Amino acid sequence: MMFLYILTPNSAYLACLSLTNAVDLAAAPVIPWDQFNLDSLRQAYGDMLDRYPVPAVIGNRGPHTVNGLTRFKQVFIDSLFPRLSHPIQTGTAVLGDRLGATLPNVSINKDTIVDRSRRSGLSLISDDGTHFLVSCVLMASQWDSTQLEISYSLGDEVFQPLWRVAAYCVATDTRYRFVLTPDEVVVLRVSGTAYDYGQPCCIEWKAVPWDASGPDTLTVSLSLWFIAMMSLNPAHHGLCPPGLTRPLNLWLRYQDPAGVTAYKHHLSLRQSFAPPSGVPIEDAPSA
Repeated sequence: MMFLYILTPNSAYLACLSLTNAVDLAAAPVIPWDQFNLDSLRQAYGDMLDRYPVPAVIGNRGPHTVNGLTRFKQVFIDSLFPRLSHPIQTGTAVLGDRLGATLPNVSINKDTIVDRSRRSGLSLISDDGTHFLVSCVLMASQWDSTQLEISYSLGDEVFQPLWRVAAYCVATDTRYRFVLTPDEVVVLRVSGTAYDYGQPCCIEWKAVPWDASGPDTLTVSLSLWFIAMMSLNPAHHGLCPPGLTRPLNLWLRYQDPAGVTAYKHHLSLRQSFAPPSGVPIEDAPSA
């Protein structure tokens, strides 16, 4: 997907940040989310993807004219989410069957209220108003993830979009979110305490460019589908304190009804009698 966009002044970016409690999370460390890679994620969801492929957004070349944030959000809703809607629905059905539960129907909405004056630019939200993904939407002229790599020279201001969306996560008790620009999506996992901005927090991030494509490539559409699936699992939806998040490639060991040792992935409950070599393994919690 290719965007043509009109530059907007950075002052608008700074003004919108001032409306949030991002400053409350300014001490939160920001670190690369290196485990968010195609190998780890396919361990969890590869069987679902083989049955219900996520369409490649790069197939839609555009260009789409984006002359402001409102138009950009609408392009996302009109052009990207329809490609993700069916894979999310089918993935939700498979996950719900494994959990023995009925999971909610979700859709993408823009400018949803997360707490008083805070609004999430784009949100994955259920029919009853529960947030499963929250986001910050910016123009590429306002911010890009390469600034995070040189924060030593640019200052802490480059972390503001991440702190901002972390505040949304604390307000909604939501673990996963993203920052979206016409150039990339930055997916994030936050650790913290729901509704308490004064508690320790940690932010992990992974940037994926819109032009990423190919059969063995982590794309924007795949990245968003992966974090949607993670958040739709009730065990992984809410926040947990820093240091308690589990590795993405963790498998759980258990005894099947026949007494045979088997394994299931902690995110997707995908089952196997032989997990991938070298992955972390823990005993499954007692039922």
